Amino acid sequence: MIKHLRAALRIFTILTIFILSAGSLFAQVTVNTDSLLQQAQKLASQGKYKNSRQLAKQVLQAAPTYTDAVILIGRTYAWESKYDSARTILLPLTNTTPTQAEALQALADVELWSGNPSKSLLYAEKGLQQEPASVAFLLAKARAQRELHQYKEATITLQRILALTPNQPEALQLIKQIEDAGKYNRLRADYQLTTFNQDIPNWHLGTLEYSRQTPENNYVARVNVAERFEQQSIQGELEAYPRINEKTYAYLNLGISDGNLFPEYRAGAEVYRMLPYRLEASVGTRLLFYSTETVTLFTGHIGKYFPKYWASFRPYLQRQNSNWQTTGILQLRRYFRHEDEFLTLTVATGSTPLTQVGFEEISRLNSNRAGLEGQFRLSPSFLLGGLFMFEYEEYQAKASRNRFTTGITLQHKF
Repeated sequence: MIKHLRAALRIFTILTIFILSAGSLFAQVTVNTDSLLQQAQKLASQGKYKNSRQLAKQVLQAAPTYTDAVILIGRTYAWESKYDSARTILLPLTNTTPTQAEALQALADVELWSGNPSKSLLYAEKGLQQEPASVAFLLAKARAQRELHQYKEATITLQRILALTPNQPEALQLIKQIEDAGKYNRLRADYQLTTFNQDIPNWHLGTLEYSRQTPENNYVARVNVAERFEQQSIQGELEAYPRINEKTYAYLNLGISDGNLFPEYRAGAEVYRMLPYRLEASVGTRLLFYSTETVTLFTGHIGKYFPKYWASFRPYLQRQNSNWQTTGILQLRRYFRHEDEFLTLTVATGSTPLTQVGFEEISRLNSNRAGLEGQFRLSPSFLLGGLFMFEYEEYQAKASRNRFTTGITLQHKF
């Protein structure tokens, strides 16, 4: 009997130690996954997205249902503009019951950043069905409405946020941006001075422009005045940017002048299309009708939008005197606090000039140019811009010169 009691006691002791050890081990695993996730979040905040994902995947190996780790992986892909990868990770979380709110927030950001504000709005509204008073979902909805140019609806959404959380910083900022976007009229004055390293009189070009920019269309009326080789010339232009659908719009241009310097008539057309991955492409043409010859320019562009940058390449194929000439223009733009505050670097090679004025400029043989252009706010209604451009141009066979162009622009929005 005593032997049996001793054996039972040993078994009880062993089981007790095993249970306590297992519980301690389980607690240790839980602590480790939390600690690993915190490290992964810290790495993500430092921009070390790949390392962050590696730690988050270790978390999922230990705890496969740890959704915070899944969402972190999806967000790091989105922050790297790898939107398809982000969707692959995040979409399965929307099939759960109830749907993961954090996953809906992340997907709303993914679609907004990838140029799909309509889908972003759907995710935000789905989230609001679960959490009607969520400031995060209301902000996501307002951002999407702003991108869709639904300014009235966005203002109502933002007022709802401020009723829940007075002085919410992003809501106040978005209201200012929407008020600014509602200023559809612009008056712009521009002046450019071109000098040379040769004994050539300075060139002058002045522009006065009125534009009305609405969410649907953009219309421009412009008057240009130029002086070249002690000759003056005036030109009038009309432009329109009609929107064809949510992702497509067009550029149309007509101009007429006295023919002293500018082409007697000019016309242009181009079609722009938004593509996946925040890409934009276009194809078009320009026709310049001089008294001696008609110059045809075929053009287009491919551009890529980033959160704070825009990069673009525009080629020109120029037909003149039965000959063909090519030009390539590469631009990189950095945006600042507002989308109308930027700094643009331009490099180009080829014959097509910066501004298409006199036939002598159009008919030059080749050029290499580089320049900077910037625009900044003086106030919410006034913008000041500047330009500096250097060109090394071959204007005749075995004859070249340096050209320096500086410009200043003042713009009023109302």
